[in-house]
Amino acid sequence: MILSYPHHGDRVMAYLLPVWTRLPAADRMGVAAAVLAVAFVLLLVGTRVRQARPRSFRRPRARAAEPVDTSWFTAHTLDGFPEEALRATLRTPAAPSRERLYTAWVLATHTQGTDAVWLEKNLALPADAAHLIAEAAETRRREVSARENHDTEAAKATAVSGDEEDPPARP
Repeated sequence: MILSYPHHGDRVMAYLLPVWTRLPAADRMGVAAAVLAVAFVLLLVGTRVRQARPRSFRRPRARAAEPVDTSWFTAHTLDGFPEEALRATLRTPAAPSRERLYTAWVLATHTQGTDAVWLEKNLALPADAAHLIAEAAETRRREVSARENHDTEAAKATAVSGDEEDPPARP
């Protein structure tokens, strides 16, 4: 092992430990080989231990994806999708993929605040395609909302008319 200390200004002198110099010259090779072997084994063990233990400076692992609301992906998901109107957009050289258009449609029909500007910016859609999708999605949302309101009112009316026909319950 080498010890060093400052001597006479900036010069550093290295001194071997007295133990090393007391060994016979023939034994020094064996001791040096043993020291190198122990250092190598310690390096291997230290590397394995360090790899097994998570470190704070590592990037955190990605979290599992949140469960997907399966109501977004039904047989009627693409009902109202303006495919005919978008056909001209799909023929241009820099056309967005069909999957990206479908993604825009699903987002526009199921999330609030997803307007044409948002679709343009976040999905890199052409302005005309984003506006077509946003307008068709808004129309579909209104239709679905009106249908749900109609179904709810019909159910209430059936419940009210059904109550009148049933005889009162006896205690």
